[in-house]
Amino acid sequence: MTKLIQVDLAKEVVDIAYAKSIRTTKEPAFVAYDPVFADLLGADAEITAVETRADDMFAHEAGVYVKRTNSVYFTANFQTSNPVACYAVDCTDHSKITKVEYPEVIQANGACAYKDCVLYCSQGDQTHPSALVLADPVSSTSEVLINNFHGRQFNSINDVVIHHPSGDIWFTDPTYGYEQAFRPPPVLPNQVYRFVPSTKEIYCVADGFEQCNGLCFSPDYKTLYVTDTGAVQAHAGPGDGHSFSTNLRKQATIYAYDVTSGNGIPSLSNRRTFAFTDTGIPDGIKCDEAGNVYSGCGDGVHVWNPAGKLIGKIVVGGVAANFCFVKGGMWIFGEHTLFWVKMRSKGTLVSIECE
Repeated sequence: MTKLIQVDLAKEVVDIAYAKSIRTTKEPAFVAYDPVFADLLGADAEITAVETRADDMFAHEAGVYVKRTNSVYFTANFQTSNPVACYAVDCTDHSKITKVEYPEVIQANGACAYKDCVLYCSQGDQTHPSALVLADPVSSTSEVLINNFHGRQFNSINDVVIHHPSGDIWFTDPTYGYEQAFRPPPVLPNQVYRFVPSTKEIYCVADGFEQCNGLCFSPDYKTLYVTDTGAVQAHAGPGDGHSFSTNLRKQATIYAYDVTSGNGIPSLSNRRTFAFTDTGIPDGIKCDEAGNVYSGCGDGVHVWNPAGKLIGKIVVGGVAANFCFVKGGMWIFGEHTLFWVKMRSKGTLVSIECE
């Protein structure tokens, strides 16, 4: 069984060495900052490394379950995969990991489930625009849903979610493609957008980010969470896009917005800081059915309650850019390693996408 570390909060706040020892745990472990975290995990919770590729950051982003194939779809990291490769892992036979390809999915990053297919964030390249591409894993066909904002190309669409009450598609568009030197200079700010598939309308709904990244809704769709990963900077220019640095004075922050629906049209208000990540940056983000907020960070997946209190971590010993809830647990994409986590907590979208 995977060990559970109970943090002594009284000691942590006055003992820097102890606090650092907790934060730099390298072996897979569950770290509880609040007793409630053990209840979320369940008595038989366990972290398993399914596959490791030492020289290949094959397990990076997305994480989408498709019921028709009983598989989870994920994407590699551009840093070791150019063009970015797309994969699927069989949820019955975890040893079965296959490569999938769609001509219109170029330098893929985040994704979500949509119409029982995979809606990929196709970041594009120097000659192809960034786009949202709907890919059918059964027929291996794909369709571009949107690739511009009134004639201006998106920067490099990063992550995407569905607002299920309205059917609208929300997505983030930071400049990581340009900073990694596979996209041209940006012609838009780093912003969050809302796309209405039924009318083909596109709205900018939030700005003011260093690098907007992951996003998700609370279970009642009254709150939108958006991660800002500005603390990690990629560098284009004279480099080749494989040079990264960390600026600890920049954002490693989760923002929360109120989602209101005047006349049935979702809009955002009351931006506020929900949480700041102590290790790495908050990348992919999702909620469980109780409204707890999970985000992939520098050492695994961190978990906060709806009030923004850190209650626990699923530590995998390295960066976890994203993860995916399915029945019975969670897949974590740990760059060089794909992890399966058996746990009790159920993602808020499992009943929509998996059952």
